[in-house]
Amino acid sequence: MPALHSALATERSAVETATLLREVGYATGAAVSAQFERWLTEHGRGAVPGSLPAEEFWPALDEFFQETGWGSLRHVALHPGVGALDSSDWAEVLPESGAFQPSCHLSVGMLAEVLGRVASGGVAVLEVECRSRGDARCRHLFGGEEALRSVFEQASAGQSYTDGIAHLG
Repeated sequence: MPALHSALATERSAVETATLLREVGYATGAAVSAQFERWLTEHGRGAVPGSLPAEEFWPALDEFFQETGWGSLRHVALHPGVGALDSSDWAEVLPESGAFQPSCHLSVGMLAEVLGRVASGGVAVLEVECRSRGDARCRHLFGGEEALRSVFEQASAGQSYTDGIAHLG
């Protein structure tokens, strides 16, 4: 993963690199979704992720990502419209990068695509904590675009993302 980040950053601004990595993530998400469906079938859980009850889906998603080398994902319900996926060992992390902001950009796009396919609709993803910038974990929020835009705007105005979630009502 570091080599991909480095190659894409050559002669690009940080914003351009982040955008490109997210786009790669969205494009990769379709293949990851198909792989997840095959994995579910091979593990006797059916082939339609969206048909699994939540108490089976989230552990299956975690197990899939661990087995495929991405790392662990723990689901946390934060609000009726916003959930979180936490990881202390996510593969995209660049611990020595000294990043100023969360930087698992490829994962943001990939997770948005995977979760959107499961939900049969648009799911937005926003990384709010990242081990690349020294946080203890990576935390990806997910939910509707409007809800996450509101959380992002609150955070951009200097509030914490948890305050942004609390303002959702």
